[in-house]
Amino acid sequence: MFLAIIAFLALFFLCTKLFLPAWDERQALVEGLEHPNSFGEQMPNKLSDITQLHQLPHEYVPGGKSDPDGKRRLIFIGDIHGCKNELLDLLKTVAFNKDLDKIIATGDVVAKGPDSPGVIDTLVSLGALSVRGNHEDRILLAAKSRASTGMDLEANIESSDDVSATSRGAGLKGEALLDYLKPRHLKFMRSLPLIIHIPALTPPRHLALVTSDLDASGKKKKKKVFQILNDINVVHAGLVPSVPLLRQDPFSVMNMRSMSPTNHVPSENRKRGIPWERVWGWYNDRIARTRSPFMTWLFGQATESTEASEWWRSWNGLYNSKDDDEEAQTKVKHPPPSVVVYGHDSPRGLNLKKWSKGLDSGCVNGNKLTAMVLNAWGQAEIVSVDCKHRK
Repeated sequence: MFLAIIAFLALFFLCTKLFLPAWDERQALVEGLEHPNSFGEQMPNKLSDITQLHQLPHEYVPGGKSDPDGKRRLIFIGDIHGCKNELLDLLKTVAFNKDLDKIIATGDVVAKGPDSPGVIDTLVSLGALSVRGNHEDRILLAAKSRASTGMDLEANIESSDDVSATSRGAGLKGEALLDYLKPRHLKFMRSLPLIIHIPALTPPRHLALVTSDLDASGKKKKKKVFQILNDINVVHAGLVPSVPLLRQDPFSVMNMRSMSPTNHVPSENRKRGIPWERVWGWYNDRIARTRSPFMTWLFGQATESTEASEWWRSWNGLYNSKDDDEEAQTKVKHPPPSVVVYGHDSPRGLNLKKWSKGLDSGCVNGNKLTAMVLNAWGQAEIVSVDCKHRK
């Protein structure tokens, strides 16, 4: 009798604490799938001072037509926040090669840290790419506001490139940091797009993947390795499922942390919904499942009754705006699942999911600076270095 009571209590606990919450969340997500609201139905963002979407040129795609030998790599780096020395340490650790590697930062390369100008100068010298983060955006808004009043943007900027901490804007952000940035730094930040899209890799089948589990000293590496062969979208904060890339809201792309599962409305407040990456992962799981060869064999080609049909219709024209011609809209009839690489959320730390890779590991808070190194075979490795700076 006693054992039966224990078993009943254990079953009750599992149902109330695990199964029922998971079921409720699933039902909410299904509702969001079947009854999408009007979020994202606005006209495509074509703002004069911001680039919504940047397609990675084919010459930088590992294993692409410009890389038949599969020597290229993409190096995604989480929020740097002005930590120049740690950035240099990280690039040394991953054996960065300027001729073969392309750096793609997840935004917030400046602010809070000891040397924001130095980070920008380093990234520019290495031909790096980055998306626009909320801190870059705030600085640019401050610069725009200052310019509208007729104030000289260089009035408070040192004329020399003095490397003292004071002249590097150590620990500053927003308008306070603006006083320590030069026109070339603002030019770099203005060039940053909201989203960088990378097409799915095509591994060079004629070449064998050669890897080593030993580091330079001959010791066995401790590696986090996984594979990414899907399209990749790099953003600072996140993306909303069912909204085409050209219709994603700029503020949300740079600031979101959570999302309502029933209406897809994002928020920068963690308490207003569930983590956005859970919603993103749920939808992409269903797209991948419906597109799988087994499901196609079992049920035939996807139809309007397929679970993800609404999701597919919403994403029809994923890379095209709704004012494009009908032919362009049908090019991506059933868009493939995609992986989002992002930063912004240091409290969650390194956050690696199947369909999202969060790389902000809190360097400016004295934790780590993290890179995800992706080769031509889709093999991704996580590499981190310790950060000495603490804001």
